[in-house]
Amino acid sequence: MADIFYIEDHALLYGLMGRYAEELCGKAGLQALEKGTILYGKERGLRMAMRAQRNGDELSQRNYLIYGEWSDPRGLCSSRTASLSPIYRTETLVCEWCRTWERYDLMRYGRIYCSHIDKSLVKGFNPENELDMDGSLSKGDPCCGFNWIGADYGDEASASDDMKKKAELSESNVKDFLYHTAHLYSALRRCFLLELGLQASGSICGSAMKEYSELLGSDKAAAILSEADQDFLRI
Repeated sequence: MADIFYIEDHALLYGLMGRYAEELCGKAGLQALEKGTILYGKERGLRMAMRAQRNGDELSQRNYLIYGEWSDPRGLCSSRTASLSPIYRTETLVCEWCRTWERYDLMRYGRIYCSHIDKSLVKGFNPENELDMDGSLSKGDPCCGFNWIGADYGDEASASDDMKKKAELSESNVKDFLYHTAHLYSALRRCFLLELGLQASGSICGSAMKEYSELLGSDKAAAILSEADQDFLRI
């Protein structure tokens, strides 16, 4: 069933959980959403670091880029390399997360995701690494600008070598979007429980999953709930 999940599932569930967190808990709900997003990102980054360490690779910014956990074989997102050196810079021009949030009128919550997710991933991989962002599609900028501090590709060959290694490791590194969506649900739910309490968390998660089920299917909702019952720090 994992093959029927994609970016829309991940983005929609995040937006719905954000909307119900705000509707039911107001400002406290949005603050819990921010904390949950940071937790989710750091857990993903830590998982990447664990794989890199297992393979004997240092936790550098370049290796962070190699050990990424998602891919877009359908080509719904579009990015370009803007600079190889002295700092590697990439720009995202088209983002399916943003298109999903726009489609379902959830961009308000998407902006929270974009403000925290990538920097949290980098810090989860290695707290000493830095990412500078100077643009975000969800905020109306022409692109998402990523300046990967510490990643310097002196030439095209060096960048090509890293991309080749990334492709070679993709089978063990890349996770499907059922896994990613279930991890997102798990991390937000855990944070809502701690920040907002048992009753509020149950209402937020239940309402979000009910609407997700109505929009994308009850079988998919059941699969997320089943997949969410695991340890997401196991590699």
